[in-house]
Amino acid sequence: MTDTSAIIRRIGRGVADVLLGLVGTLAVALVLLNVTTGLQRPVYDALYLRLGPSGATEAAILLQFLVSGLAAVLVPLVVADYVHTGLANRDALVAVLLVFLGVPVAFTAVALAGFPSTPIALLLLVLVLLGAPVLLWLRFDVRSGALPTFVGSVPAVVLLMLLAAVGIGWGWGYVVTAQEVPASPVDDATVGSLSDRPVVASALFSSGNCETDAEGFRECHLSLRGFEHERDAVRALSELGVRCPYQRNGGDGGTAIVQHEGRYYRVGCSPHGD
Repeated sequence: MTDTSAIIRRIGRGVADVLLGLVGTLAVALVLLNVTTGLQRPVYDALYLRLGPSGATEAAILLQFLVSGLAAVLVPLVVADYVHTGLANRDALVAVLLVFLGVPVAFTAVALAGFPSTPIALLLLVLVLLGAPVLLWLRFDVRSGALPTFVGSVPAVVLLMLLAAVGIGWGWGYVVTAQEVPASPVDDATVGSLSDRPVVASALFSSGNCETDAEGFRECHLSLRGFEHERDAVRALSELGVRCPYQRNGGDGGTAIVQHEGRYYRVGCSPHGD
């Protein structure tokens, strides 16, 4: 009977630790996601020209969720170890912290190198979710408290990344707009050109992307998300003093007057969607 009671208590503690990891991680992550929303804008700005606005937005969202999710895992880990051992496994917790810190650093470095953000984020996450339990168990011999709590946090982190994937896949994007203006008030000294980027100019001013109003003025729209030459497009806009402002409170991206085939256009870029 004594052995049976001990087994039941051990199972009960294990289940409680798993639930602590699951519920605790979700609760802390929800708080951190609200707190770290401001992280997206500087990440977007840093990666804008290198990845284009679509890639920079994707990286900004993923980095925020990675940082929030992994930080949220640490809180229940520390609580569980404190309850079970009084933080006797501090070395193990510090090792896990260092591993977690390496994830956003590695992700940012890979993103700056121009590699796709989503598969890299998933790969790093899988490595951490598989490697941390092995580190706790085999390197530091942690078999209770922090270990089952970490196992419980895994579904929570997976759910968070699924939410990030939904956010990335939702109907947002960036559109370059070229609206024809009368030639008379235009100062030729301030007029720019896309002649150095013929592929971009050809796509923006193609007949399929333009409409003509009743007065004969054209208005053209080029969606950058999925556009093969998106990076060239934003670099061309940057040379004109125009940028695509971030989806969330990105401010005004500015406009420029561009001449194309004898017509003058006011060119700008704006986000659309959620």
